Amino acid sequence: MGRRNKGRGSTKKKRGGKSKQQQSSPKNNEGAPDTTTSTSAPISVKVSEEECPNELRFKVGDRVDCYMGNQAWELGTITMRNCILPEEDEKRFPYRIRLDNGGVVYAPSDNGVVRKSFNTVEFEDMFKFGCRVEILEDGEWKSGTIIHSAPNWIDIDPLGGAPYAIHFDGEENQTLLFWGPYDSIRKIQVATNSINDVKALRFGVGDRVECNVGVWQPGTIIKTHYKEPSFEAGFTAPYQIQLDMGNLIFAPDDEDRYIRKIDYPKPTCWICFDDEQTEDNPIVRECACRGEANGYVHINCLAKLAITKATNNENYKEGIDDENPFTQCITCKQEFKRSSQSFSAIAGELIDTYGGMENIGGPYFGFATSMFAQGLMPTNLANAETFLVRRCNIIVKIISREIQMNITNSQMDLDLTRIYGDLALVYEEKGELDTMKRALDKSLPLIKALENGTPSRRKIQILSSLAKHAHLMNDLNIAIERYEECISLTRGLAKENDMLFATLLLKSGNLELELGNTERGIEQILESVRIMTTVYGRDHVVVCKLTVCLDKIREGDLEMIPKALMELDFSSLYLD
Repeated sequence: MGRRNKGRGSTKKKRGGKSKQQQSSPKNNEGAPDTTTSTSAPISVKVSEEECPNELRFKVGDRVDCYMGNQAWELGTITMRNCILPEEDEKRFPYRIRLDNGGVVYAPSDNGVVRKSFNTVEFEDMFKFGCRVEILEDGEWKSGTIIHSAPNWIDIDPLGGAPYAIHFDGEENQTLLFWGPYDSIRKIQVATNSINDVKALRFGVGDRVECNVGVWQPGTIIKTHYKEPSFEAGFTAPYQIQLDMGNLIFAPDDEDRYIRKIDYPKPTCWICFDDEQTEDNPIVRECACRGEANGYVHINCLAKLAITKATNNENYKEGIDDENPFTQCITCKQEFKRSSQSFSAIAGELIDTYGGMENIGGPYFGFATSMFAQGLMPTNLANAETFLVRRCNIIVKIISREIQMNITNSQMDLDLTRIYGDLALVYEEKGELDTMKRALDKSLPLIKALENGTPSRRKIQILSSLAKHAHLMNDLNIAIERYEECISLTRGLAKENDMLFATLLLKSGNLELELGNTERGIEQILESVRIMTTVYGRDHVVVCKLTVCLDKIREGDLEMIPKALMELDFSSLYLD
């Protein structure tokens, strides 16, 4: 199909292994209509407006057997329902199915040619990045290493995704995208230390390299022996790299086919003008600044600058979120992702400086509390919740005591709205949607009372969270009303590089697509892409991906923007 690969090294798409039940399949029909096999060229697909989900037997993700003619059945996974193929005179097919051998077929009916598969064995656990496996291909077991694992591959990319990308041993640039069957993949039992050959790394922190992400992209090594929770036990990637185009990626192996040296000069911190760096104090560029010498900064320098700027400038007081050095680059105004090193460094400096109990009621106590808790969320939700609840209770007690003394402190009310908002994020991550709604309902009236009729960005963020809650509860009409309200309020405040506005447009546009309002959805997403192009540049990975998705939506090849792209998760996105 010519679909994109998701492995981190250069890849070559190959067929998956065949199970015993998979045989060569003639195109002729004997007794039942064949499923329609896709050609090598991409086929335009769109979802029927006559969608009738209750009438179809299978849902997306179900494992099924497909009749291929000549008494042959092949195993696959439902990836789309109610598809219309323009190439087939607008004929509607109930299912699009990704076969375990890598092919794609369209079932012409819901009876006779598709049946529930008896081969429903699931992996006990998804094989993780770095796991050593063997693949059955053409009757032989071939060994390799998992270089990409995507348990939600259908949600991320139903047209071209895959559960695994596996790099074969001893074959230059040979990577298999694997869909199944489950009996043709197995784990290799190896000693923990043998997963990675222990050897001296060729590069160190700060070295300039280029990485193969489908095309060669320059970047800077910011960590060695890098590990993520999803990695197989005992496995570490040799390098984590900050690409110049904005992505954080890692190299699966210390080999030239993945990563190689380039002669670009080392980046220099724009604050201290030094190019020396360590793993505790790397030079990063986690904003939208671009250009050979722009945006690179030591995380420690950035954290100290944020404190200095906020302390010496009244514009950076709590509530002026569009000019805040704690949360964004002061040059391009792009907000830092809460999983970034920049965010963590500033949060640490902020909590040390303004997070003590003696600072309650001060202008930065709320930001210190919020950023520290958000920094905990990616790795420890329980600690983040405990930290926020304790601080919330302390502030509520102080406010109650001051009310009895006829004392008002609007800063504490503002801090409380922020803490309730952060607790809502925690409860969302935990899947406690009722508790999430209660936290937001406590936050909204407080911020309305403080804004004196002038809409604030804080109110817009709360309304956006309420829209997301309605979406999660499948109250789609309420969700779209909330997003439209947010967009209307933000449009009067927005600047040409306002990423809050761009994100709201993207979320609302995707929801419009989900509701079938294609024209309105495309209009909003296109406006969002224009803003992101101003912020990131035309060649940034997010802009490129969104542009490709928009083209596919216009052509009917895609229903909505994939989830990973909706979250603007740079670290998981790659150029084709």
